[in-house]
Amino acid sequence: MSEKRERLRTLEMPRLRPRPLPPREEVVANQSRHFQTVKLSRGELGHWFHTPLDGGEWSEWGKRARPDAVGMTYMAVTEVCDRPVPEVQAYRRLMHSRFVKPSPRVPENLEERLAPKWGGAREIEEKYEVWIDDAGPLAEEALDRQWRPALSLRWEDMQRLPPPLERAFDQILTWLLQCEYFCSDAVGGYVGRLHYRFVEIKSYLAYEIFDYALHANALRKRLLSNGGGMGAQVEGFDAGLLEVCNEASQGFSGEVPRDFNAVVLAIDVWLNGVMLDLLRLAAAGARSEFDRRLLERVMQDCARHVSWGCKRIGCYLRDAPPEREAAERLHAVADRFEPAQVEGHLLNPRVLEPLALLLGGGPENAAAGWSVLREFWPQIGERWLARLDAVGLNRRDRCQVPTQPPF
Repeated sequence: MSEKRERLRTLEMPRLRPRPLPPREEVVANQSRHFQTVKLSRGELGHWFHTPLDGGEWSEWGKRARPDAVGMTYMAVTEVCDRPVPEVQAYRRLMHSRFVKPSPRVPENLEERLAPKWGGAREIEEKYEVWIDDAGPLAEEALDRQWRPALSLRWEDMQRLPPPLERAFDQILTWLLQCEYFCSDAVGGYVGRLHYRFVEIKSYLAYEIFDYALHANALRKRLLSNGGGMGAQVEGFDAGLLEVCNEASQGFSGEVPRDFNAVVLAIDVWLNGVMLDLLRLAAAGARSEFDRRLLERVMQDCARHVSWGCKRIGCYLRDAPPEREAAERLHAVADRFEPAQVEGHLLNPRVLEPLALLLGGGPENAAAGWSVLREFWPQIGERWLARLDAVGLNRRDRCQVPTQPPF
């Protein structure tokens, strides 16, 4: 068997030969004869300038949006638009905004070939799958709250910690760093799959992904600037979630419907919720004002991610057609990841032990830290259930997160 594996490993794959390209002179000659080049050489303005502003290819002509109390926001612009929110029915495939009319010169059969269903921004095009109430304000908040680790924190105020406490804090940051990278990868593939008519949601997801990169940037700087270092890798932190996210996306290959809301439930509602709850404990045990400020910045963004996730799941449960069996789908997803996630985070020694040391003030007072941890540990599962209650997904008879710490 090993010989067969070795033969397969060393088997040289056939090399694909690129198509031969035409000579440069031929390319230049074709460009000079191109019909668009001919139009430009006439010196006349094209159809875009002469088409009627009312009833032609233009739309929203004459609108005069004014800044609101915050500024020129999504809300200020959509207030004067004919389509302030996406309509329920499907849009044309080549539309890159709900405010732009499709070209009448592109028939739908050609559009179908130019914008295929799979692999682009039409895979997730149903409003019930994507939209939330108050999408504009959430996107504006996500952009407005962006911060810069190099400038937003007073790095000169960072304090040296005793080696055991530095090690404990760095271990928590290492766990958090892994979570940030995983969240970014899980969410990132969906931005290009959402139809352009959901511009506010596409923008929000881009800002959330930037949050994860920003957090990783700040955490790595803290890990490598205070005499400590990267902690031990936390194994199993993605258990259950990895399978759910992979199955939801099918690796983004093939003609398979994506389950965007399974990923939102797993990443935004559950994982960001766990990160938020454990960061509260880490901030309570932080030994310096700088470290608390750093964690508070990350917590603020995690709270927004949880808020988005709850709004999305709530709208999905409210608006999905009955045949989607939305609630049962989400229950099945949670059934799969809850047990593995409890083991990966809430029972993981590489997560809980450093928290106990921080809360107790060091190894000599670890018992006091464990006492605090046991007191607050049940709140993590209760907050998870409370969030689901708020969006209409009652899991109190089905949840597999223990109500009391089993340690």
